[in-house]
Amino acid sequence: AEAQAKLLEEQKAKKEAEAQAKLLEEQKAKEEAEAQAKLLEEQKAKEEAEAQAKLLAEQKVKEEAEAQAKLLEEQKAKEEAEAQAKLLEEQKAKKEAEAQAKLLEEQKVTNEAITSPTDDLGKSMLQLTQRADKAKAIQTELLKQFDVAVEIKNQNLKDLKEENDLSEQGIAVQPKPFKSVTAENNALKALKVQLDEIIEQRSQQLEDLKSMYNERSKVATQNLDEVNLFYKKEIERLTAEQLRATTTRSQLESRLEEIRIATEFEKRRRIKRAAFDNEEERFAQDRATLESIRTSTATSETALTSEDFDFGEALGNNIKILKNINNVDSGFYLIIAVHTDKAKRNEFLSKVVASGRDTIDFFFDVNTNKYYIFYEKFDSIEAANNALKRKGSNPYNINMSLVKIENQ
Repeated sequence: AEAQAKLLEEQKAKKEAEAQAKLLEEQKAKEEAEAQAKLLEEQKAKEEAEAQAKLLAEQKVKEEAEAQAKLLEEQKAKEEAEAQAKLLEEQKAKKEAEAQAKLLEEQKVTNEAITSPTDDLGKSMLQLTQRADKAKAIQTELLKQFDVAVEIKNQNLKDLKEENDLSEQGIAVQPKPFKSVTAENNALKALKVQLDEIIEQRSQQLEDLKSMYNERSKVATQNLDEVNLFYKKEIERLTAEQLRATTTRSQLESRLEEIRIATEFEKRRRIKRAAFDNEEERFAQDRATLESIRTSTATSETALTSEDFDFGEALGNNIKILKNINNVDSGFYLIIAVHTDKAKRNEFLSKVVASGRDTIDFFFDVNTNKYYIFYEKFDSIEAANNALKRKGSNPYNINMSLVKIENQ
């Protein structure tokens, strides 16, 4: 039994050993198979990679070859295009040069026909155009002189206005050097006559040229067409020049008239200012004279009678109205004498003061150039009439009358 058990044990061990050996053999075979498969796989992958690399290299070579071929093709096309363009440019330049030469030749022929005409009408048109151009130079110079003359007038106006402005501000002005306005105006008048004559002359030349142009246009030849085109442009040029000249002439004349009106205004302004200055000076002198008479005249030792007084102009019984009297207020004045002569005025004033009335006064009416002597003034007609009624028996009151002053 032990032997049997041992045998079985040995058989079992043998089987296990064989099984183990078989397992190892199978594992080895499997590993070898896997290794072989892996090797084959790697070889395959390597071969595929090499094939892929070869393919890519071939494609690259192909693409480079194609790119090079394309580049060469493009360069060739570019060179051909440039050559073609150059050829066309040369042909174009040649044609343009030929056309220019032809044009110059035609212009030469046309210019000769214009500047050296052989027909009478062409000669007349050339001479007329030349005369019109010479007249333009004179016309331009006269317009320039007219403009200068207008500017001189304008400067005179500015000087006069400045003088008036400064004078009104009480600023003394250095007088301008004397110049003859008559001579200046005569020169301007002569200049305007010359200008009008040259404008009329040139306008007539233009009309004559138009007439000749229309006559020449009836002849239909190519050469004459070019000549007529030239004269058509000349007529347009001359017409535009004349329009500018007449417009300038009118503008200068309008400006001159504006300056004339403004100058007349400034002259009247200066005269008015001078009259005002004279009036102020006269008033100051009159006040000084009156004050001197009041303070220096002594009372007469013998009573004066009405026969001793020269009353001057009698005003009558009606109320006399005076308007806008300088240096005196509006109101009702009892006038006792009216004089135009200063000596007679002063004599009358002195006698009134000598009679005891030192409140005597007077005012001057520049409109009538008369001195009105008074010693009472009232704001109402009633008060003035009442005073007139009670004038008393003073010898200087016998011609007393009423004057109303209305100042605006």
